[in-house]
Amino acid sequence: MTAIAYDVLTAAVAGTLVGNEFAIAAFVHPQLHRLSDTTHAKTAPLLASSLGRFMPYWYALALLLMAGAAFEHGRISSGPGLLIFSSTVLWAIAILFTVTSLVPINNRIAGMNPEQPHRSWLRDRCRWDEFHRFRVTILALSLTMLLTGLIEGTVASAR
Repeated sequence: MTAIAYDVLTAAVAGTLVGNEFAIAAFVHPQLHRLSDTTHAKTAPLLASSLGRFMPYWYALALLLMAGAAFEHGRISSGPGLLIFSSTVLWAIAILFTVTSLVPINNRIAGMNPEQPHRSWLRDRCRWDEFHRFRVTILALSLTMLLTGLIEGTVASAR
């Protein structure tokens, strides 16, 4: 029963994070781009700073839970363990990509003066959105692999 609760927690933490990132890519940021530049410049730093403070912990928690789930489901050389481990590796790649590509842009946007944004702030926002869509793709693939591995592992242990 504990293993099932752990799997549900892992799926919930990773799934809600991926859903949040998808919502930002598909709904929030496209609407921000429809705002006037002045309103957009005032809104973007608020979102960038609040999400920039919270998201690292969510990503790290999901990674730790996924790594634990990989080992919980047996050998990581085949079957469910391999799927979950591969999912964990993809998640780690997404984190590394985030730290090297998205965080510097996010920090520039979060720290800008909304009354006098730097000249390239809109270009930064567009670049961030492009990188973010790539990250969402990696995260969605990772989540799919995670859920498949968790389900396969549960079915295999029920036999």
